[in-house]
Amino acid sequence: MRNGGAHGDNKEMVKARTAFLESGAYAFLKDKLVQLAGSPDTLADFACGEGYYTSGMQAKDIIGIDMSKDALIHAAKNYPSIRWVLSSIFDAPLEDESIDVVLTCFAPFAKEEIERVLKPGGRFIFVTPGPRHLYELKEALYETPYLNVHKDLETSLSLVHEETISSSFLCNNRQLSHLFAMTPYAYRTGKRGKEKLSTIETLNLTAEFVIRIYQKS
Repeated sequence: MRNGGAHGDNKEMVKARTAFLESGAYAFLKDKLVQLAGSPDTLADFACGEGYYTSGMQAKDIIGIDMSKDALIHAAKNYPSIRWVLSSIFDAPLEDESIDVVLTCFAPFAKEEIERVLKPGGRFIFVTPGPRHLYELKEALYETPYLNVHKDLETSLSLVHEETISSSFLCNNRQLSHLFAMTPYAYRTGKRGKEKLSTIETLNLTAEFVIRIYQKS
């Protein structure tokens, strides 16, 4: 694990996300990403977190990059065969045109770095929440729930594939608290909404994701 700045998710957020992901609610997304990524020589996961999605990849050389030291300590302990790098995805310590596949899940598009490190013909897999991702949770917490907005990327890469996948799952209160802690809602929700969350015993939720694949010409 390469040294770098101590930023990103803290221990509590890493624990919450790990506990939720271990429930298997997002396993269908992980399986889909493994299928789409295939078996390239090199794969870099930009903003890999604790390595849940990274760990399933089938590349010969896998690199996970994140700014959270706590997340990468967890990742290195559980997945020692993968190279973990403590760094900003906007200043990745990778050589030009050295990566076959770059993956980014639920993180900003590091345009310049991704375009720089991809080999000619290399692919960028970008995952964002779908319009109705966790909509039932928004209905429970907010007076005016909203759909997520799908934004096009400004990039020299060519869009070659796009699909939306979804799955439903049942969350108990403990799982809901873990899920809430790992989403932006934890910062955007006021005291009243958080009090509502504590009263929910179970909730059926929809996980919906948009997967886009871009290619470097």
